[in-house]
Amino acid sequence: MTRRAPAARSNRRALPRREAILDAALALIADRGTEQLTHRSVADEAGVALGSTTYHFASRDDLVREAFRRYVVRALALLAEIAGDARPRDAGGLVDLLVEIARRETSVDWRWTVVVEHELMLRAARDAELAADFHRYERALASGLAEALETLGAPQPFDSARTLIALVRGFELDSLTRPDADPDDLRRRLAPVVTLALRPQPRAKEKS
Repeated sequence: MTRRAPAARSNRRALPRREAILDAALALIADRGTEQLTHRSVADEAGVALGSTTYHFASRDDLVREAFRRYVVRALALLAEIAGDARPRDAGGLVDLLVEIARRETSVDWRWTVVVEHELMLRAARDAELAADFHRYERALASGLAEALETLGAPQPFDSARTLIALVRGFELDSLTRPDADPDDLRRRLAPVVTLALRPQPRAKEKS
């Protein structure tokens, strides 16, 4: 197994029970997907009584949705940790940041986040409530990146942010089946797209 569970089983005992259950659910989603997730399997993974999972989450759908919300909190915290307080000062700095995000998220310790995100994305295609949560998460990601793009002068920061996120996601998905996926290859593909995103749009010619 090359991905780390969201929290080691021994560490979950120190968490509030609800959080421990959600971390156990995320670990199982990373290992088995959402379709095999049950209250019993989560209770076993979390080391709690079955009644604890049904007390906090009435149905499997509720459990999956709340696990996704827990995932979003952890994913955004990881992104904030990577970005720190520094803002990219130019196109090269923005490329460096995006490559570092991809490198960290595909590392042994955090690879589970890529698996979980894509498993839940597929689940959202059949769950309207989860899909709405996913769209809010997508907007939060794009808005954060758009702020950096706007500071650098991008004429269409939000659209450009969505394009760049799609490129990074594609690399991360590819890395799940290609352990030799090279972040420098992502860098080569990102550089011209970032440069284009920051290029001022030509002014429309005035009609005489």
